Amino acid sequence: MAVYKILPKTIIDQSVRCLLDETITCINCGECDRCDLIPEKICDDCGKCLDEVDYNGIIIEKIIED
Repeated sequence: MAVYKILPKTIIDQSVRCLLDETITCINCGECDRCDLIPEKICDDCGKCLDEVDYNGIIIEKIIED
């Protein structure tokens, strides 16, 4: 299962690292938007790729307190 950091398209610019290869700068190729199961399809958040594992999870990067 691949875990990606999701960024809105408006935030992606030349200073952001690629989600798939952090050694290069994002060039907005759209490869990170592809479905893991059907590479020709754009991900529509159906969750079918999450059903292949025994658990579902997310990575919490930051907790914001008021």
